[in-house]
Order: sequence, then structure tokens, then C-alpha cells
Amino acid sequence: MLKNRVITALVLAPLIVAGILLLPPMWYAVVWGLVFAVATWEWSGLCGLEKVPERAGLVLVMSGLMITGPQWADYVLDWLSWPVVAWWFILSLLFRRMPGKLLQLRYPLAVKILVGVLVLITSWIHLVWLRVNFGANQVLYLLLLIWAADISAYFAGKRWGLTKLTPEISPGKTAEGLYGALFASMLFAAAVALYNGMTVVSGLDFVLLSVVTVVISVVGDLFESLVKRIRGVKDSGAILPGHGGLLDRIDSVLAAAPVFYLGSFILEIFL
Repeated sequence: MLKNRVITALVLAPLIVAGILLLPPMWYAVVWGLVFAVATWEWSGLCGLEKVPERAGLVLVMSGLMITGPQWADYVLDWLSWPVVAWWFILSLLFRRMPGKLLQLRYPLAVKILVGVLVLITSWIHLVWLRVNFGANQVLYLLLLIWAADISAYFAGKRWGLTKLTPEISPGKTAEGLYGALFASMLFAAAVALYNGMTVVSGLDFVLLSVVTVVISVVGDLFESLVKRIRGVKDSGAILPGHGGLLDRIDSVLAAAPVFYLGSFILEIFL
């Protein structure tokens, strides 16, 4: 399993980096749109939609929201980030306080569909805004930060993991793995801050934003794990060998992108 994960990552990572750095903003948005369209298809399966026309219909709705995004996004630019970020912080508290109850609740199909569409479209919007308003380096840093945190969490958890983080939802995650991810994110952020010549205050703000982003990225991972547990499946799909579905790979980004965008905007951080 690990071998397949590494091979897939080695193939995809250079393509992702090249796409972020080389694609113009419009094509960047289109490529991410295709990724999120596939993720929507996978989400439809996790929701419980069985028939192809129903699942395709949800993908069309999501595609329509992304295609018309330039027409309506300006109207929500000033306020959208705040409720989205609040959603992820509230969810983090719920995972901490009542993970078992979250599993026991019965969620109507309409609620699962609506939540999925809102999470996916707002994440796509923030990834596009991050590229348009802050530049390719900002997007690249976000993804590298999440990758570094994921890798560090995996190996720290394997080596020292004893305390389960949320065993009801994700038995494999440990507190020690999270600490490893946070430590790695602090080092990575500090190195990037020094490389970019940030002042001490700006550098500390940047490190803090990076740590908070990583914490919330774990919430995104737990969010998808919750949905998969309710559905009774291990992966959202099988499109990526060793990784599962596309949704399995971008679940951290779903939560991290809005938080990192809003933090970058408030702190005026440009890489």
C-alpha cells in the first residue's frame, strides 16, 4: 500500500506543481474545476445516491456553480470566507467534544447533498481566489504545507503514536501524529518566512497561520472520514492507486484553503 501511495505521489506531485506555477489563472481554475467535478461524483456516492443520472445531475449542478462563478463570486467576496471558516472551526469543536454522537446522528439525504456541495464549491472558490489575489506561490505553499504535515503525521504516528485522536471516526490518527505534523509545519513555515525576508512579527504571524491551517486541514480529513464511516466504505473511490479517490486526496484542502486564504488576507501575507 505504501509503495503504491509513494509511486502515485511521485507521478502526481510534479504535475500539480507545474500546473500551479505555469497555468494561467483561467486554466488553473478549469483544472481545479475538473478535480472538484470528480470529487462531487465521489461525494454523491458517499451521500447514498445510487443511480447514475442522479449522481451525474449533482455533478452538473456543481459544474454550473463553477462555470457561473465569475458572475456571482464578486457579490460574496467580502463576506463568504467568514462563515466558511466558522463552519470548520465549529466542526473542529464537535469532533473534539462529541465524535461519537456525530456518528450516531441520522442525516437526511438532502442535508448530505447540500453540505457536500457547499463545502466543495466554497473550497474551489477559495483556491481560485488564492491564485488570483495572492499568486501561484501562495497556492504552492499551501499544498506543500499540507503535504509536509501529512507525511510528518504518518511517520510520527507510526513511530510514536499511542494516543488515539478520534478513534470513533478515524482509528488510525493519533495525537502524536498531529504533534509531528504541527512541528513539521512550524519548521517549514519558519524556513519560508526566513527565505522571504519577513520581519519577526510577520514571520510569527505566518508560522501561526500555518499551524492553524494544518490543524483545520486535519478537520477536513476527519470530516470525510465521518462521511465514509456513516456510508460504511474505506475510500471515496479508486481512481488513485494506493490513495483511493480524489476526494480522499483533497479532503484536507477543503478545510485548509478557506482558512489560509482568510488568514493571508487579514495578515496581508504575500509570498
